[in-house]
Amino acid sequence: MKDTIIDNKILGYMQIFQKVTRVDVKECLENEDMILFIVREHAMAEIFKNNPDCVSSIREKTNKHILIAETSKDLLNYVRNIFFRFGVREINISWKDGQTNIQVGVEAMEIGKAIGKEGRNVKLFKEAVSRSFNIHSLVIKQ
Repeated sequence: MKDTIIDNKILGYMQIFQKVTRVDVKECLENEDMILFIVREHAMAEIFKNNPDCVSSIREKTNKHILIAETSKDLLNYVRNIFFRFGVREINISWKDGQTNIQVGVEAMEIGKAIGKEGRNVKLFKEAVSRSFNIHSLVIKQ
């Protein structure tokens, strides 16, 4: 698990998210293309009930793709939540030599989006999982 550094840009994204959804953000990570917001468990229904167009509203304000996922104390559920949008087919978690490795299978049409340009998205997802769990690797199964 890593220490989290929140800069003014991330803080700004979190404020936009909270203003639009009226839900607190637990984690916020970004890359060149995407912002990943992690919210508390069971918050998704509340978010979309309050504002069904929240994702497009946040996208307009930030000019980035938006992904929202719920946190979980369970590694398998946490990974499933992050990859939900990509049609999770399977998640394999293995422990070898004291290291946790995760392999995620998603819908064939979504593999490219899950990996992202130059692997940016999968790196972002690995960072998100690493903030809550001690993992060695996270890869998309091809």
